[in-house]
Order: sequence, then structure tokens, then C-alpha cells
Amino acid sequence: MTAPGTSLVKMQLANEGAARGIELLGDSDMACVYAVDSEPHEVSPLVAVGSNRGTLQNAVRRVESTGGGIYVYQGLKRAWAELEKAKVGQRHIILFADAADAEEPGEYKALLEKMSKEKGTVSVIGLGTEKDSDADFLKDVALRGNGRIFFNSDPKELPALFAQETVAVARSAFIEEPIDLKGTPGWMEMASGNLEWLSKVDGYNLSYLRPGATQAAVSGDEYAAPLVAFWQRGAGRVATVSFPLGGDFSATTRSWPGYGGFAQSLARWLMGETVPPGVGLRTALEGSKLRADLFYDESWNQRIAAHAPELVLVQGDDIQAAPAEWERLAPGHYRATVELVPGTYLRGAVKIGDAAFAFGPVNAVTNPEWSFDRKRLDELKSVSARSGGAERVDLSDVWNAPRPPAWKDFQRWLAVALVLVLLLEAWQTRTGWGVGWFKRADKQAPEAVS
Repeated sequence: MTAPGTSLVKMQLANEGAARGIELLGDSDMACVYAVDSEPHEVSPLVAVGSNRGTLQNAVRRVESTGGGIYVYQGLKRAWAELEKAKVGQRHIILFADAADAEEPGEYKALLEKMSKEKGTVSVIGLGTEKDSDADFLKDVALRGNGRIFFNSDPKELPALFAQETVAVARSAFIEEPIDLKGTPGWMEMASGNLEWLSKVDGYNLSYLRPGATQAAVSGDEYAAPLVAFWQRGAGRVATVSFPLGGDFSATTRSWPGYGGFAQSLARWLMGETVPPGVGLRTALEGSKLRADLFYDESWNQRIAAHAPELVLVQGDDIQAAPAEWERLAPGHYRATVELVPGTYLRGAVKIGDAAFAFGPVNAVTNPEWSFDRKRLDELKSVSARSGGAERVDLSDVWNAPRPPAWKDFQRWLAVALVLVLLLEAWQTRTGWGVGWFKRADKQAPEAVS
């Protein structure tokens, strides 16, 4: 039962996954937990998560495996008996079972058909693979339960699977009934005047307010869920509307007299503040680096003093924007230099207070002459050393470099000498110069010998 690469047993990892799922539920959500072998054992009855979150998580983490098979039908039946009486917008069961030990199908088809009619759903997390003996049965449970199925033979990934399924279900429920809408003072942060909200919406996506967001309207039910919310993301702006603006469940919204004003105010806020004159950004590529220069005149001094310029960048497939450091070169002049990742695109934005302007995308693919491969450089140095050469960083130094000793070409001089000899011979033949000298030399030779 011990999971590979860890001292934890598989049941402990499954418990941790269930605890993590409870952690991701909203305060108004409800949860119940059952451990199942030959019969279901109540770990926690159906309660609101809110103040019971810690108690639920502690109870789940103490579940132990007592052996025996997993009687799936009995577990589903007991879980549905709890969820059926709950007055909630969505009822969902997460079934965790061993793909090689999920016994006693029972009358699961009839049960799942009943659950489906009452808009209940079932997802399955199977420990094992699709080739295990009970994998097909678990697939059928998920299919008839209108849910998802996950097979995984690595128990260490169980917590992540529980978290993934919890988020996918708990934060995607659609409430298909008219709900009161209540405006909040947060709208005044987005628009310059009050808005006469519509009294009801025909339905909405149940969601939760993210940290740092402001809600402008909420649902009038027990969830008090955000129906209109907005927030800053880096140098940009984001807004969400959780009720339909068109299509199904939008008849009341489309007949709302304030619909046009609402849409215009939302669009204007998302467009952001128009950047006043007196500031600008210039970008340039220098080899494999991007240089960004921010210039501003005196009219921006007060704003810059209150809100230092922020530069955020996104490279490649990254989701999160990363801040970049500015260097102040002179009054009214900032500069940032960023090393680019070859083969990717870079996008960025500059934010000064409420004003923001973006740039890019910039192609980070560099010219081959700027691609410094260390192996190639070492090869060139080796060739230079073997041939008696030296590294020259500045090309102008080449002309000042000492010349190594080498053979000189005398062919031209030999040709000139040969021409002179021919001319001298021709001149001697015509003038007879030097003939008498040669004759005297011949006559004197015998005397010299004797």
C-alpha cells in the first residue's frame, strides 16, 4: 500500500486529496464524506463548509483503509441520499475507487438515471490504469453520471486530481432560476454615476470573488455571489459578468432599460485611461537584448513622484507577467534592458498610476551572427591556437598586428634580371665590347699555368 517514492500509504494520499478539495470549496458550499468498503461509513454528514472547514479536513485526514473491496453502488446510494435533500444549486459526487477492486455494481444504472433527472452528477478518480479489471465499470459510472473520469497509477498525484475536479465542478455551476440582483458601491469605482440595476436575472454562473477584485453587483440568494466584478491585472484591466447578456436565460437582461449604459460604462473602464501627452516609450533590439527607454517631460514629474513607473513583461507561453528593473539615466529618462529568450515572443506594458500603455509582441528570434554557441567559440579558439593565430576582438587591431615570418616571392625580380642579361648580350654582340678583354685573358692563361 505504500506509494512509490514516499513513506505515505495510498489511503493517506487520497485523504489529503479530499482535504484539499474541501479547502477549495466556498464558505456557502456544502460537503459530506463517506468511506466505503462493504458498506458506507459516515466520516462527516452534509454540512456547510464555512465554519466547519477545519473539522471536515481533520476528519477526512483520519480515514483508514480496513481492507476488503469497494462496494460502489452502496457508496453512491448513501452519498445521493445526503445530497438529494440539500437545497443547493448543484449536486456532485466525486467517487474515488481502485480500478482493480471496485466491486458490487448493484443497481447503479437505475440510481444514476435518477440522479441525472434531478441534475446530480458523478465524477470518478480511478487509482490504476484503463486496462485494470474494473476500469470499464468505472468508465460507465462516469458516463451515466455525466461527469469526468481520471485514471492515474501514481498515488502521489491524487491530491492534485481531487483539487482539479473540485475547482472544475464547484466553480462552474449555473443557477437556472430567477435570482435577485443587488448593486454595491463598488460600481462607483468603475463609473462616474449611479446605475439603476435590473431587479432580477434569469440565471447566473456561480463563482467566488477572487482576492483583490471589487464586486459591483451580487446575487440576492444565500451565496451572495459576485454577478459583476472587476480588478487590475498587471498593467491591464479585467471585468467579469456572471449572468448571460445574450442567448438563453437573458430575456430579462435584454429588456433592461439600463443595458446600454451598463455595457458602455464597462467598455470604457476596460479600455483604461487615455495616456496624456508628454510621455513615451521607445524600444529597440540590440542583438539578443531588448532595450526599453521611457521618456517624459516636466508635466509628468508629480505623477512619477507619486507612482514610480512599472514595467511588466511576458515571454513565450508564460501566463504570469514578470516585473523588470528600471535604470534612471537622467531626469525624464528611464531605461530597462532585458535578455530575450530565442524562439519566443515578448510582450510588455508600462504602468504609471492609472495610465498604462503596452508594446509588442517583439520577436525574440535573433540573427545567427548574435548566437554565441560556446562549443563553436571553443573550436575557433583551438584552430587559432594550432595555426599560431590570436583572438582579435576589435577588427581594427588586425592592421596593427605583427606579421609572422614567411617566404617571399622572387619570381618578379628573377624575370627582370633575365631580361637585363638578354639585353646585355645583344648589346655586346652588336658593339663587340669586351671581346678584346676576353682574348687577352685567353693569351695570358698559358703563361699563368707555366
